[in-house]
Amino acid sequence: MSERIEHYSMDKYQEIYFFSPTAMIIIDIDTGDIAEVNQTAIDYYGYSTNEFLRLKIFDIDTGEPSLISEWMKDISRPKTLISKHRLKSSEIRDVEISSRIINLKEKKHIILSMVDVTERLQVEKELRENRERLELVLSSTKSGIWDYNMINDSAYMDKQWKGILGYEEHELTSGAKEWQSRWHPEDNEKLTLAIQQSRDGKTDHYEVEHRMLHKDGSYRWVNAIGKIIRNEKGQPVRAVGVMTDITKMKETESRILESENKLRDFAQAIPDNSAIVDEDGCYVEVFGNSGVQMESSVKMQGMTFHQLFPQDLADLMLEDVSNVVSTGENKTMIREMYFGSEKRYIEGRIGPMQYRINGKRTVVVVISDITGRFEVDQMLKFTYELQRKSDFINDILSGMIIDNKKTHMMAKEIGITLDSPLYCCLILLQGSDVKNRNNQNSKPSKSQMNQILYLISTHSRYIVWDNRDKIGVLCQDGNPQDSWENSMKAASELKEIIGRSKLNFNIIIGISDIHCGTNSIKDSYQEASNTLISAQCQVQGQGGIYYHKDVGLFQILSLIYGKDYSLEFVRKMVGPLIEHDSEKGSDLLITLEEILQNNSLKDAANKLFIHYKTLFFRKQRLEKILGVSLDNVDIRLALAIAIKLHKLMISNPTPR
Repeated sequence: MSERIEHYSMDKYQEIYFFSPTAMIIIDIDTGDIAEVNQTAIDYYGYSTNEFLRLKIFDIDTGEPSLISEWMKDISRPKTLISKHRLKSSEIRDVEISSRIINLKEKKHIILSMVDVTERLQVEKELRENRERLELVLSSTKSGIWDYNMINDSAYMDKQWKGILGYEEHELTSGAKEWQSRWHPEDNEKLTLAIQQSRDGKTDHYEVEHRMLHKDGSYRWVNAIGKIIRNEKGQPVRAVGVMTDITKMKETESRILESENKLRDFAQAIPDNSAIVDEDGCYVEVFGNSGVQMESSVKMQGMTFHQLFPQDLADLMLEDVSNVVSTGENKTMIREMYFGSEKRYIEGRIGPMQYRINGKRTVVVVISDITGRFEVDQMLKFTYELQRKSDFINDILSGMIIDNKKTHMMAKEIGITLDSPLYCCLILLQGSDVKNRNNQNSKPSKSQMNQILYLISTHSRYIVWDNRDKIGVLCQDGNPQDSWENSMKAASELKEIIGRSKLNFNIIIGISDIHCGTNSIKDSYQEASNTLISAQCQVQGQGGIYYHKDVGLFQILSLIYGKDYSLEFVRKMVGPLIEHDSEKGSDLLITLEEILQNNSLKDAANKLFIHYKTLFFRKQRLEKILGVSLDNVDIRLALAIAIKLHKLMISNPTPR
């Protein structure tokens, strides 16, 4: 096809170009240079004439330059397309471009006319999205649209409408009779009346639940909503509406209606708290009594969740009711509630009801106090998990479990990653009466130990196990550089947790260093155990927290404790003094320990609340009983170690 090139006189050219209300640009067909622009283009794009004449079409069109060049070379007749153009302000706008070839100054050029269509395209997009959303909503809600033309007695039903009745889109004609012929005979009267009242202007619209004949011969329940459209004279010309499949809801309502009377009788008979609540969370009726400390039935009736309960709890309860109302399905939930300072566990069961109160749908709510059952279940679960953890860790410590892939898997099941850093806190609980520590009553009972183990286990960061007369706690620590600070914080938290049990025990905690790898559990436990033993040589009746590296010399004592030679060493060094105190009922051993711990007799006397001369004479008696000089540094050190070992033997009569 030959090119059509337009030629214009100067007057005609100026008339259609420079004075055009449409933005127009003339470009060189070979180079893309902008040769001419009209005032409208200058105003629209924001460039001056000189700035424009230094540009190419590629500078304002955001398309691929190579594609624009091909498009220019391919112009053989006027064309129209949509493109994106960049203004001087860098704003991108959608423009509709009309183009044609003209002969200007004996050379072929392209004249472009641009119309801004940004808003139009946006409106078209929004309309398209709205249409898609409408189709999605109708599809998800099992609804179909119909449109009835009263002038020519024709009707349109969309494919969702036809699908409700089991038909494909092409299977039904578009006549009004297709709709009316499928009405259930028993619903004909109420449908006719509702439509007539709306047609006569007595109602703004009509809404009727009725039955429609399905393709399979059964009837489906639908909710039909319609509105009459009138012309400028007020005459009805069209009716439009939506039909929604509510068969499942009606079936549910039927089942609820059948059991409603039984439910009422049952609700009055059961000991639990029960109530009828509307969809806004307002108590319609309240009956029954479960012993839960709630407002009386008289006070609750007519009140809402938000008037009776805290905001967060009321919101959850209302959400549960809304879910039951919308789905028609029963719901069970367990809530943790506080009545004053007492925490209780409440089980709620909600079921939909058929009838409405003041137009609002209702549910039945049954509430039971399951605190006892819940706590028993939790304790049984805890006891099982504790036994499993304790057996596994104690078997590792005793050497009954060897290191292999299965061991790592079992460790991971109880929350331990052997390849990650961990440390051990070993906890010993002793009676606060120091003099009676050997008494059986000075240690916690089995039930008390379980109570403390349970309290610690509620904190997920701790792996707790029963280590016979002690409590073991493993802590994973991902930052070994801050091990001392982190472990001391953990031990302080453990001490605080145990304190919540309100049991009158001194708490002694031995903390290991950080360990990692296959033997990390065994190594950390050994260090924590040695630290705990060492700590008992230092505890003065108040308990405490002891870190492995801080016990110093006492680590050695923990290693020799229980050996025959350590017993012999205690007997030789302080045995005579122990026997003397036992026979005479004196406390010279305490006096000796105070002398050894102070720099001078004067300081020791002040600590013992006795006169300096009295302590001087006691010192002489001690030297005579022991057959040593208390002024000898080596003797003082040996005696101090012997006393610590003796105290350790008293606190732990059975070695590890």
